[in-house]
Amino acid sequence: MFWRRRKADSFERPQPPQSITLSPVARVCNDVKRPRPHGWGRVKSRLEFLPEHEPRLLGLDCYSHAIVVFYMDLAPGAPEKPEQLTLESGHRYGIFATRSQLRPNHLGVSVVSIHALEGNVVTVKGLDAIDGTPVLDIKPYLPEYDAAPDARIPFG
Repeated sequence: MFWRRRKADSFERPQPPQSITLSPVARVCNDVKRPRPHGWGRVKSRLEFLPEHEPRLLGLDCYSHAIVVFYMDLAPGAPEKPEQLTLESGHRYGIFATRSQLRPNHLGVSVVSIHALEGNVVTVKGLDAIDGTPVLDIKPYLPEYDAAPDARIPFG
């Protein structure tokens, strides 16, 4: 009976915030010291979580892959802020149709393989973030939700 009352309750969504403040939960430690466009597949990184987040990592090592959300902190200092880029294919795309770090909010999202979890350190492979990059979140990769077998890409 309770769920019927709750379902009938009206819900008015509050206005979303105009700005958002996030705090890093971890930082990337690896041998890549400057941004680069390619060659991330073999890069091993250690995600060093703040000690208070260690309990939140429990069970993450039961998964083979994770999704890492990070802030590309060097990108805001880039000299240009393009709306579009011409890719190696020679085709022009809007910045939201690329994987460029020169985005309005400089967020990066990568699927990585998990190699180890020791205390507050998660070792991953394939993260396209340089040494010192702030990590905002990590989530387990769930093929049921995160894979799109019928996905298409231009000129792929």
